[in-house]
Amino acid sequence: PATWRVAANRIWQHHFGRGLVRTSNDFGKLGEAATHPELLDWLACELLARGQSWKAMHRLLVTSATYRMASDDRPDARAVDPRNDLYWRFDRRRLTAEELRDSILAMTGQLRLELGGPSVFPPIPAEVLATASKPEEAWGTSTPEQAARRSLYVHVKRSLQEPLLAVFDRADTDASCPVRFATVQPTQALTMLNGDFAQQQALAFAQRLAAAAPDQTARLALGLALVTQRPARSADLERLERLASDLQREFGRTELEALQRCCLVLLNANEFLFLD
Repeated sequence: PATWRVAANRIWQHHFGRGLVRTSNDFGKLGEAATHPELLDWLACELLARGQSWKAMHRLLVTSATYRMASDDRPDARAVDPRNDLYWRFDRRRLTAEELRDSILAMTGQLRLELGGPSVFPPIPAEVLATASKPEEAWGTSTPEQAARRSLYVHVKRSLQEPLLAVFDRADTDASCPVRFATVQPTQALTMLNGDFAQQQALAFAQRLAAAAPDQTARLALGLALVTQRPARSADLERLERLASDLQREFGRTELEALQRCCLVLLNANEFLFLD
């Protein structure tokens, strides 16, 4: 049935950035045909066979050979299949706005994973609140613990959006959103470098590393391992050590301040922002 084919296509799209049917809101004659119709039908049957469990389908897809393919370019394959319809590589995907915010909170150890409850109100910069007609009434307040809940629970107000989520292409709440746009624009880099949230979380990340490791080298190695989910490479570690040393020697930063700025660099790394 179409219901389960649509559902299976959405799950596939979540992990691969696009569906087996690219027009995920339109399975009719005006939409695109499935690139792998037999696979789509099999996934729909599997979804039913596994008790309609989305978690089981997520596990199935992320353990598949297709999902675990490298994203390296191959000129010969690109010449034959430039849109990668045949999945000869993994399409590099930037984290969605919610994934990015949750990942940052996870790095600092502050992410709250409890389920359910009312929406929460993370702090919004005064400059953003000033754009509202009644700034003092425009946004609610939450405790720091509640504000660190998953982005799923962040209050949605169309006329006043949380800056990080807005700039990283949060879904438009005025209409159905079949596919997220993944733009790359200067305001994203500025938000991740100069925004209040990024600065605060970089400090919290630095404090976590300082409490977990005895010296600066060990802290930077741990930070690299957490952000990239792989052992720290010597070249990357040396560059971070030079940055921390320069900040202390040439700009008079304390050890913690230098570590905070290194953490800000880590949170802006491509390996952190993109699923590769």
